[in-house]
Amino acid sequence: MTQHKLQDERGFNQVFAPIGSTPVRANRRNMWFVAQANRLNARRILEIGCGTGDAAAHIAMHTTAEVIGVDISDSFLAHANATHKAPNLRFEKLDLLGDDPHVLGKFDLIYGNGILHHLVVQLEPVLSILRSMTQAGGGIAFIEPNLMNPYCAFIFGTKIGRKWARLEPDEMAFTASGLQRKAQSSGWLDISIKTKDFLLPGIPSSFVGPTIAIEPLLEATSLISWLAQSHFLTARA
Repeated sequence: MTQHKLQDERGFNQVFAPIGSTPVRANRRNMWFVAQANRLNARRILEIGCGTGDAAAHIAMHTTAEVIGVDISDSFLAHANATHKAPNLRFEKLDLLGDDPHVLGKFDLIYGNGILHHLVVQLEPVLSILRSMTQAGGGIAFIEPNLMNPYCAFIFGTKIGRKWARLEPDEMAFTASGLQRKAQSSGWLDISIKTKDFLLPGIPSSFVGPTIAIEPLLEATSLISWLAQSHFLTARA
């Protein structure tokens, strides 16, 4: 179903090729982050695990905020710097647990798309660090895979799925309750987790319209909504 266009130095896949549903899916996720920035009236925004910089560039284009994208991959950062230029956008190499993240200052919004599940073993200290980097009244916004979704359950929960998706050894999707507990124990307030999104990456373009058309019904049906692909997490510092 999916095709991969770029890997990090360690050989793990993290970027989908822009085919079929993937660009549509990425755009609407990026617009969700823009909506969170507008909701918080964010003036400084940080993306954790920015990869090739597409989301950060999108947010910089659609807001007037200062946007900083950080990642640990030199190859991803090189691609980001070569591809995206804007006066309110920059990219930095940063390891949250190995460097001093406070050199970047504090932010009104810290966000990431599919990054927390790479940090699941150390998630509580990571979320605590992010809270210390967030301005009073600011918040976080993350989109993370739902372990209960059949597609995610195959990728994360089976040996063949993990091998096919080139997952890191500790990488793991979340249940909504597990993610909620981690956020609560890290001191975040007003935690909201909405499980939604039935548009998988890389499905043929002919299926995008029908999927989007039926998606609101699926997300509104309690017997089905918990099977959606992603958890959309927001919380306040």
